[in-house]
Amino acid sequence: MSLSAVLIIVAVLVIAPLAWYAWSLTRKVHRMEAQQAKEEAEAELQLRKYQEELISDIRFVSRSVLQQQCDITEGVLRLQYLLQGLDPDVWLMDELENLRSHYDATREMPILDAYKALTPKEQFKIDKARITLEHDNLLTIERDLKWLSTYHFPKVTLVQ
Repeated sequence: MSLSAVLIIVAVLVIAPLAWYAWSLTRKVHRMEAQQAKEEAEAELQLRKYQEELISDIRFVSRSVLQQQCDITEGVLRLQYLLQGLDPDVWLMDELENLRSHYDATREMPILDAYKALTPKEQFKIDKARITLEHDNLLTIERDLKWLSTYHFPKVTLVQ
């Protein structure tokens, strides 16, 4: 056997396992990329569902306040929280100026256990202030809520 034949056999014996190893690594990379793409698609789907739920909740709360099924102050507090989770820039829009104003006037009022811990006289004073604010802001807040209940959230890209 000639030297060149031996070198060719040695080369094949070295190159063949390396080629097989490279091919198996390539297959592994493709499987990992496919798994990553699948996970990204699932994450996007979950985010889309979450965003759709937030939009649905925002519309529900807006309509509940408009239909007087929910107090204005409670609705405004909930809407501020929901909008911060979905698109904080919407909360700053001029169309929601009255909601922001009402929120600023009521956000420090005690609720739940803090409210229960107050004396009846303190509760009455807070309730009176809240009811006065709600009465004074009713028409402008209704206008804001009507706008919000139909807003399409164009910056929320996964919902489009």
